Amino acid sequence: MKTYRFHYCRRQHRTWRALATCMFPRAAWITGDGPFAVLAWCGVTSVTLHADTDAATRALEIVNASGCGGRCTRDHELVRLDLDAQTPTDRRTVKMHRRAVLAEASW
Repeated sequence: MKTYRFHYCRRQHRTWRALATCMFPRAAWITGDGPFAVLAWCGVTSVTLHADTDAATRALEIVNASGCGGRCTRDHELVRLDLDAQTPTDRRTVKMHRRAVLAEASW
């Protein structure tokens, strides 16, 4: 399971939802609460947060089986968000990461 640590600001986020909002600024919606995120990268990004791996795995299985919407390309993943490892990043690193995310999203 991938662990996501990078976010776009220098704040120390206190909630999973705040961290996810910072990590995925272009997400159409973010729902739930917890360190495990099911990400749907199809068309418009969506994030569902879960408190444990079992719930997140079940959610991922449902999304994989039924699809996430009309433009679903089956590009879904389960990741862990790391609230404790947040470190300030310089502007150059943020720009490089943002370009990589945008390039990946355009595929």
